[in-house]
Amino acid sequence: MTDERGDVQELSDFELVVYEAVAEIDKDGGAADIDTLREQIGRPEEDIWAALGRLVSANHLHSTPAGFTLGPHDWAP
Repeated sequence: MTDERGDVQELSDFELVVYEAVAEIDKDGGAADIDTLREQIGRPEEDIWAALGRLVSANHLHSTPAGFTLGPHDWAP
């Protein structure tokens, strides 16, 4: 796996919302599951899955057995 990330400027507003929700959970050492994201974001599950797929493929997020976590980033916690 590479640490290269897609350009954040190519993300949609909704993908950024999903990323920020995962980041909020990840900063406390957790992993975001779909039920938590659906509850926090309040959008259809299909929309969230689509955004998660795009974020994972761009290496902004990682999919783990526990849920989604941040991929490589260059900002301090």
